[in-house]
Amino acid sequence: MKDIQEKVKIINEALARYLPEKEMGLYKAARHLIKAGGKRIRPVIAMVITEALEEDYEKIMPALVALEAIHNFTLVHDDIMDRDETRRNVKTVHNLFGEATAILAGDTLFAEAFKLLSKCDVSGENVRKAVEILSDVCIKICEGQYMDVSFETKTVKEPEYIEMVKLKTGVLMAASSSLPTVLLGKMEYFQPLWEYGLLAGIGFQIHDDVLDLTGKDIGKDWGSDLVKGKKTLIVIKAFEMGVRLDTFGKQKASI
Repeated sequence: MKDIQEKVKIINEALARYLPEKEMGLYKAARHLIKAGGKRIRPVIAMVITEALEEDYEKIMPALVALEAIHNFTLVHDDIMDRDETRRNVKTVHNLFGEATAILAGDTLFAEAFKLLSKCDVSGENVRKAVEILSDVCIKICEGQYMDVSFETKTVKEPEYIEMVKLKTGVLMAASSSLPTVLLGKMEYFQPLWEYGLLAGIGFQIHDDVLDLTGKDIGKDWGSDLVKGKKTLIVIKAFEMGVRLDTFGKQKASI
């Protein structure tokens, strides 16, 4: 655990270095959730993988920061769509800075992530491959978010839910696990590490859904998924077992 905490500290220092807060309000909004904290799971996974490959993670530190930037970009936009008021125990970006600024803040983080990739101390061809993979990951995240939103008005089965979380959460975790192999030219390890990250991401999202109903101090409104009509695996299983949720969804749920 101490080793992980040390890695989180290194990532936080890199975030401050590569994503400094500027005077313009746009950057205060873009840095808001990053400064609020977070587990830094994605860049830490990439650090661990890089060390396992017996490579120096400083060579690809900009890419590790890019992974965290993309994660935060998705959170900013997700909070707007879900109308969430808190995240990481602080006000959401749109709640504090306004919706228009929040959209721009998320877009800025997205653009900064790809700019950071170009700063890695590796071959240009490896950077090109990484950009291609990460671009595809971002498209898949959008597909997953679209599925999540569309689920609110339809009956959903478990396979559909798994596909949604694979896209919305799993692919970025997969990229975090496998991107070091691309940047460092060790593609023989890419596929197994991608699969590992994908499965870990799906499991992470299911666990997060459970915490939404049972957890404490989770940094956001407790039970918000149920209130907003989210078709989590818990809800899907409840429906399959005949549990009646007559007040389910869109601010009408009782928890």
